[in-house]
Amino acid sequence: MADIDALLKKYFVQPEDTVPPSQPLPATFKGCEVTPLIDGTTYFDELKKQLAKLGVGSPAENAQQFIYIAGWDLHLMGGKILPAPGSSGTYTPLVELAKPFSLDGPALPDQLNDLLKAKARAGVDVRILGWASFAIMADNYVQSKGVEHGLANIRNVNLATLTAVMDLRTEPKLAEKAWVNILTHSAGSAHTKLVVLGSSTSAMGFTGGIDFVGDRHGSQPHPAKQWHDVQAKVEGPAVQAMFDFFRAMWNEVRGRKVKPFRVGFAGLDSHTPGSPELAPRTLVTPSQAKHHVQSLRTLPQFNYKSSNRLPENDKISFAPSGVFEVRTAWLKAIKAADRYIYIEDQGFWSIELMSRLHDAVQAKPDLKVILVVGVADPNDPVFPPYGLVALTQGLLKGLTPAQRGQVAMFTRNVIVHTKSTIVDDHWAIIGSANAFRRSLYTDIEHSVAVLDEEDSLVQVYRVELWSDSFELPFADQPLIVNIDKALNVWNPAWGTPGSGVTLPAGIKPVVLPTAEKTLTANEQERYDMFADVDSRDEWGACST
Repeated sequence: MADIDALLKKYFVQPEDTVPPSQPLPATFKGCEVTPLIDGTTYFDELKKQLAKLGVGSPAENAQQFIYIAGWDLHLMGGKILPAPGSSGTYTPLVELAKPFSLDGPALPDQLNDLLKAKARAGVDVRILGWASFAIMADNYVQSKGVEHGLANIRNVNLATLTAVMDLRTEPKLAEKAWVNILTHSAGSAHTKLVVLGSSTSAMGFTGGIDFVGDRHGSQPHPAKQWHDVQAKVEGPAVQAMFDFFRAMWNEVRGRKVKPFRVGFAGLDSHTPGSPELAPRTLVTPSQAKHHVQSLRTLPQFNYKSSNRLPENDKISFAPSGVFEVRTAWLKAIKAADRYIYIEDQGFWSIELMSRLHDAVQAKPDLKVILVVGVADPNDPVFPPYGLVALTQGLLKGLTPAQRGQVAMFTRNVIVHTKSTIVDDHWAIIGSANAFRRSLYTDIEHSVAVLDEEDSLVQVYRVELWSDSFELPFADQPLIVNIDKALNVWNPAWGTPGSGVTLPAGIKPVVLPTAEKTLTANEQERYDMFADVDSRDEWGACST
């Protein structure tokens, strides 16, 4: 049995680590169970199993059940969508949404939107919060300008979500329960991939990086360019915090002035302000497990330039100073690391995070840092300079050759969409927050950090996640249980040889840059205004 008190003090955010009001003590729970679900097919199969339990009882039983979803990209529908008109009065080309989403696979029957409608008709309380940018997607606003500045992919993501919301509202039971999440910073997003479901007798939550999109059904072994991701299934008392977060967002949207959106020639109001609020609920969350969980959020500040002519939004009433819990937890664990820090992410743009890794490497000669990325997410810019700046100015600057030897970066031939860090086989975080500045300060995010009283969960998770990278079948996973042998697989200069495992062809070492990268004035403006916004800074500009 591990010394859980020592682990909690070392890795979890403690009162002395907080800086209220924007960095409060995160909601912290014991007696939980966290199950990492690696890749979309694993998650979707589990979610389908849990959804099948709801809406199949008597009307009274079903009325006590609920399904709450807060998503970034709800790509539930297929077909072609006509975007709203631009400022010139012309229409941009049709957006192709070729693969409607089913939990069973892309474009297969039993689509999720139909499943949610059926659950609502059965009496289950189904509520959907899908994000769309009020700044570039609102009716009568100049969408074309945002698209001209490289936001076409975000426009397409938002069109998919707005179309799904429109379709869900065709079900009378969902007419006032499928809403657009309009709480975001002008240049931010509601990036959570959060599901909370249950009944009067049990509840569970899911959080992570996996969106409801038709190409996210990844599974091992991965064909090249398939999506790879992780979602956490959460059971036990921590689910209460996940419900409370959804409820707070729902009721905040309810109290806002309606924002009009447009998809083609159809108007779409963001929400129905007259509908009843989502009432507080004390969840029944039975669990016999011994996992400790911190439920972590990012919520933005709203600071605008006095000369700003671009769209603005109001502060969130339940977080008027913003909430940066993900940042606090991440940096605490990095500082605590002794043996290794492993981060899977779609990009490493945050100079602050990379600087903390730099400090940890300098302070601890035995510490190893592994960064894993994949081929570019189609929604991300190709080869953005921001990652090079964070690496050269944050992580690598001033390191000696020996210290640079403590750092290794790899690229996989799949789309690594994971947002997860593992430290020392003790602590792990899984959620929607990337190693981006915007995930620390601007986008609406949710992640969970976990420790285990038996100190086995994180090691098991690490073995499963690295086995996915190393293309190891289940029977060979014991070969990398020993951390020294496992580290040697990543870098022959590390740890202890003898596992018999080698890096597959689908993983390539990245040659770390030696020259420091700086941004041009145009790159810096784009970074601060759109790509990786910091909500603590004043934002906006005069229109031209």
